[in-house]
Amino acid sequence: MRPRNTVLLLLVLAALGAYVYWVELPHEAKQAAEKKLVALERDGVTGIALDYPDHSIALEKSPEGRWRIVKPVAADADDAAVKSLIAAVADAEVTRTLEDVGDKLASYGLDKPEVTVGITRKEGGALPPIKVGKTTAIGFSAYVQKGDDPKVYVTGGALQSGLKKQIRDLRDKTIITFEDQDVQQLELTRGSDAPLILDRLDAERWRITAPASFPADSAEVRALLASLRGIRADDFVSDDAAADLQAYGLAVPRLKVSVRLGKDRAQKTLLIGASRTEKDQKGLYAKRAEGATVYGISEYSIKNLDKELVTLRDKTVLSFDKDKAAKVEVTRKDGLGFTLVRRGGSWHIETPGEGAERAPTLLRFPEDVATMKGSEIVAEHALDLAQYGLAAPDMTIVISDETGKPLGTMIGARGTMTGPDAKSYLAAGGGDVVYGVKSYSYDRIDKKAADFREQPPTPIPTGAGIASPAPPGAPEIGDETGGEADFGDEDLGDDSDDFGDEE
Repeated sequence: MRPRNTVLLLLVLAALGAYVYWVELPHEAKQAAEKKLVALERDGVTGIALDYPDHSIALEKSPEGRWRIVKPVAADADDAAVKSLIAAVADAEVTRTLEDVGDKLASYGLDKPEVTVGITRKEGGALPPIKVGKTTAIGFSAYVQKGDDPKVYVTGGALQSGLKKQIRDLRDKTIITFEDQDVQQLELTRGSDAPLILDRLDAERWRITAPASFPADSAEVRALLASLRGIRADDFVSDDAAADLQAYGLAVPRLKVSVRLGKDRAQKTLLIGASRTEKDQKGLYAKRAEGATVYGISEYSIKNLDKELVTLRDKTVLSFDKDKAAKVEVTRKDGLGFTLVRRGGSWHIETPGEGAERAPTLLRFPEDVATMKGSEIVAEHALDLAQYGLAAPDMTIVISDETGKPLGTMIGARGTMTGPDAKSYLAAGGGDVVYGVKSYSYDRIDKKAADFREQPPTPIPTGAGIASPAPPGAPEIGDETGGEADFGDEDLGDDSDDFGDEE
């Protein structure tokens, strides 16, 4: 292409782009704006008033940008629900305009609107009140009036459905808020029992300090805190500070959960009360000790909250610093024990045997030993280990560092039961706590020397025939076109040559 033609083409494209940018796009934007029921910048809304025939709701936006309900109660609002409400107004488009309605407002449901919306803005003042009446007989569109404008507008049904709100639809359903890293102490009290108290030791570790002292299972504590934070209100039963808590089972709650936060150890407490049934759905009453509101919550929401002492205890069988482990010696009753050593950051098996080392299996074994947890504590102060098979254990695992200093010992015995309820037993050497573990967990550490090497292929029996290549054109064995030479044919035509004859 000639340079002159290229320049002309570029000029045409530039002119076309300028036309689209300066003419077409503004025209389309203007047409879209003309279809809108109101011109509304969503982020600029600072107040909303909703007036229904039987109730009213008012919301205000704080200087920090948080929405609060100010009528009929003072409460935090659900930001997502409020934004959805604003979007219903901002996105409403006019599909038809009725100019001459005269005294027919009643037929459109606008003499007594289903809802009247008032919106105040940061800039531009308040919008004219928006009255929403009946829906059309076909298409479920809604009839709308704006302020003193005599015209009636027809909009999509999303406006009416988006504005149908009860107070509980707009309230913040979060019951208790905190950051996990701020929690310094956790306290659970079940009924009139003594409290179960856990204290944070550092960023990762917790310890049970009452009613007795035990290491805590950090994963269980994290799950409990997540469950507490995640509880949401299904209903707002009462906001009366003078309400009779006995009626909700909250005078002596079935469960009380408290967290102490930060350096000042500020306390937040959740009370869980009696069961309730609402619209055939079972739930519970709940209340913050620091507030007046009684909530309805689901029963499922406290599934991971109501934990007992044994659940929160750390059931790690053998605690040691796995980064210091340099040698693992496994002695087995069946004589198939082994020794693993760490050299150059990698684990190797010292026990002689055939086959290349299985690096992933070698790496995983010390990790499995370090992280092995009991599924239950079957004996707290076991005096007789024989009843668990641990007096003469099936295996003994000794962990030591690079100097040979022992870091810990684990003993194990596989249980005699079979089936899904079968369990095995583990204990730390020299300890008196016996842990029960599921058999599939026990399998992780029940290893033999051969498990750490690639097994050689099975040798072919002496005298076994090796098929020779067939001459060109000869039918293949198993080929259905091969006639009598087809060994897959069940009838070879001669009983004496029938390879399938068992006699």
